[in-house]
Amino acid sequence: MIQEPFNPREHLIELKSKQGAQEYLPVQWRLVWFREACPQGEIVTELITLDLDRETQEEGYVWNNETRRSEKVIKRAKGYALFKATVKDGKGGIATGYKSEKAASFSEYTEKAETGAIGRALAALGFGTQFTGDELNEEHRIVDAPVDRGTPSTDSNGYGRKPLASVRSAAAEESAAGTPATDQQLISIRKLCQHLDKPEPEHPEMLSYLDAKGLITQLSHEYNEQKQQRKAS
Repeated sequence: MIQEPFNPREHLIELKSKQGAQEYLPVQWRLVWFREACPQGEIVTELITLDLDRETQEEGYVWNNETRRSEKVIKRAKGYALFKATVKDGKGGIATGYKSEKAASFSEYTEKAETGAIGRALAALGFGTQFTGDELNEEHRIVDAPVDRGTPSTDSNGYGRKPLASVRSAAAEESAAGTPATDQQLISIRKLCQHLDKPEPEHPEMLSYLDAKGLITQLSHEYNEQKQQRKAS
């Protein structure tokens, strides 16, 4: 059976803002679109900053059953992350996106920041540019769930699509594997280990960029799970 080409309009959602309703294409569907159009493409993300001790706050509204109206609240929490994403289409096109998030906005702020950076880079490369709503404007909060780029998806007819995984060439992986961990990565690992009450890895200066990235991802997940457990108890 012939598979229909990806149609972004089948996956649009509507966002409401001060400017009225706007069409928005979630990042997970931009990834599907990119993977279909650019099978040789690459998506590489980099954690630029992870500050677990930064005080952050977010203004929001909650419904008060007694007064029967929404009331403004200020949520405060420690944690800030900034990610960079670089997307190459394998045909000469390249785009970069940055996104920061804070713990006061999302409990999984590191994953949100990475997803947002990928979404911005894809939009800059033309995948969903016309369907970003106010995503490229910091005044509006886009709440895409963290994207699992290793999970297969299906099209609107239920047929299997190629995985959403970021595609890296063997040369790119080999190059990154030989690059030492950055100072910022080592600082992030040290802080995460301190907050998790875990020993730091021996000889951290021997870690490669990819090893450090994987370790930060693992420790970040453990840190988020620990926070959720503390809230539930």
